Amino acid sequence: MKRLLRLGVGMLLGGIGCLGLWGAGLLDPPENLSRYLAVVAATYPGPGGLVTIERIPCRPTEHLRFYVVCTDDCEGVWRIVGVRGLYATNLANLNKLPPDPPETMRRAANDAIAAERLNLDDNGARELLGCYLRLAGLHEELVLREGDLDKLARARNSDDGNGLASFAESLEDGAALSRLPIRETPEGFASRFDYWDTASPGRPVVEMTWGLRRDGTIELYRALELPLTDGSGSGNSPDRPPT
Repeated sequence: MKRLLRLGVGMLLGGIGCLGLWGAGLLDPPENLSRYLAVVAATYPGPGGLVTIERIPCRPTEHLRFYVVCTDDCEGVWRIVGVRGLYATNLANLNKLPPDPPETMRRAANDAIAAERLNLDDNGARELLGCYLRLAGLHEELVLREGDLDKLARARNSDDGNGLASFAESLEDGAALSRLPIRETPEGFASRFDYWDTASPGRPVVEMTWGLRRDGTIELYRALELPLTDGSGSGNSPDRPPT
């Protein structure tokens, strides 16, 4: 009996210790628990329909997990939630009318990532930049490489109607994240690249400029829609300073 009592006390103390470490964010809870917390935060006081949840990959954040939570195919709830330990925070309400400006999402993600106290190197900065893109609903596969602007212009002007589909297929790459250029600066890291925004009307190309501090927080974000070249290689895009 005493042995069983000691075993029970040990298990209780162990459970309390785990809860304390989870609550402090020093030990990661099981994935299923993080998902449950994300659903509760997104749908409180309770889900009003069929819930789906998907984790958003963000490798540099060791203890912070991101999820997109939807109900009824995102017609009801559609939120991005950050979970660290036992604490879940709604970062964005994607169904809000009128919608929040994009900087609201970046500011919320900034605050969550600041708590991670990161110290990034070049590779970590690239991975975290990919994380910021995913949180914004963007895809690293649509980051354009050198010469892709002319190819896209020719694809738009193709006579067979399949040019854009072929061009999109050419961008599919399991190592697309490596296209993100990273340059070290005194403040941290800078990146400038062209992004094919296929989700926006007209599917424009946007030049994005990002500045990240070494702790992963955003110092600078700027987006400029670019005119396409005529596909001849001569180009009619504005001159850009070197990266």
